[in-house]
Amino acid sequence: MEEKVHQEPADLIATIPWGAHCCHFYKTQKDLLEMLVPYMRAGLLNNEFCIWVTSKRLDVKDAARALKRVLPRLDSYIGRGQIEIVPYTRWYLADGAFETSRVLNGWIKKCDEALARGYDGLRLTGDTLWLKKPTWRDFADYEAALDRTTSKARIKAICTYALEKCQAAEVIDVVKNHGYTLIKRGDWELIENAQRKRAEEEALEKAMAELEKLVQARTAELQDANRKLLLEIAERKRVEEQLRVSQEQLRALAAYLQSVREEERTRIARELHDEVGQALTGIKLSLERSTGQQSDAVRADLSQALALTNELIGRVRDLSLDLRPAMLDDLGLLAALSWHFDRYTKQTSIEVDFKRHGLEGRRFEPEIETAAYRIMQEGLTNVARHAGIDKVSVGIWADENMLCIRIEDLGRGFGPDSLTASTTAGLSGMRERAFMLGGRLIIECASGTGTLLIAELPLRNSTSEQ
Repeated sequence: MEEKVHQEPADLIATIPWGAHCCHFYKTQKDLLEMLVPYMRAGLLNNEFCIWVTSKRLDVKDAARALKRVLPRLDSYIGRGQIEIVPYTRWYLADGAFETSRVLNGWIKKCDEALARGYDGLRLTGDTLWLKKPTWRDFADYEAALDRTTSKARIKAICTYALEKCQAAEVIDVVKNHGYTLIKRGDWELIENAQRKRAEEEALEKAMAELEKLVQARTAELQDANRKLLLEIAERKRVEEQLRVSQEQLRALAAYLQSVREEERTRIARELHDEVGQALTGIKLSLERSTGQQSDAVRADLSQALALTNELIGRVRDLSLDLRPAMLDDLGLLAALSWHFDRYTKQTSIEVDFKRHGLEGRRFEPEIETAAYRIMQEGLTNVARHAGIDKVSVGIWADENMLCIRIEDLGRGFGPDSLTASTTAGLSGMRERAFMLGGRLIIECASGTGTLLIAELPLRNSTSEQ
């Protein structure tokens, strides 16, 4: 065996290519989950069909519970059949005994079905804690056959072995029948099969010999190329530094423009409410006084003018509220959101299931309240435009350090091909608002499975309302 790489589990599984057949030696359930949970999560997020065959130490419920901690929407993946979590008795011992051809053909069939359903391939794992001594040789032959099969198919496989069940001879059998070995010795290690490694080294030695000849023939040319490369690197660094400064300036400008925009929204909203609204109200009162003093023909015209004035007053009020609701500044985030949800439901007929924690009696910095309100507003606008649902779940939580927004729907969802200019502009605007405050915006979505939006905004200061 040849040591290949030391990494974190999530990084290790990301490097496993199609055709990889790995063995994983573990001591505890924690070691087992530390590798398999990120392994399965990566498969689901990368459009792969996943099968997890559990054993005595980790049953189906334990595996699903652990995976759900890092993938809250696991039920939706199970519901559409992208993952199967099955006990060893249903897979390896389906007929009461282990049979190589049945199990091997089962993997091949599952891979073919996955490709036919549009998945990129099959990602599998199976535990061997159930193995008994009489079955060991048959299972070793099966592993050798599986290694040959995976190397030619769209399959990634990790076979897990409990170290306590393996003697030296068994370890040798396992390692020999797998292209890679995953083991934890302080850090996680990915170890490649020595035979394959030797073939790579021989090819590398041959390539190095040819390269040495080429280097000797073109030394002067390469030295000149190196000088040019160094100049290019220096120029690239200079350009990158200029780009970094420009990006910082653009973000500062964007933050300034955002602030100016909000101030202008507030000013226009107040002018609409205070000046235009009051003027229209005055016209309305004059029309109402004049109506009773005129002839029937004139009264009809005045009634029509009064109706148009009332409609115009409503439109001005709506414009003022859309620009910036006064209660966001006067009463705070919770009051503004509660008002917005009621108005949103009346306008769109979409019910808002609102949950919150840590907001009652608190005010946050104006830029935090504005960003949270605008992100929530834009997120719900996207739901109304694209989700095609009649209910959306909304949550907002705050502690001493963070304000978190969560919007989840079970609507149409969207993929990269369905994004429009208005959609990407809205998402970019929300992401920019969060970034300017040192936060982040996370979106999980796929066509047909709904959308989950999470925004996290760091808090520097908040006060209790008096």
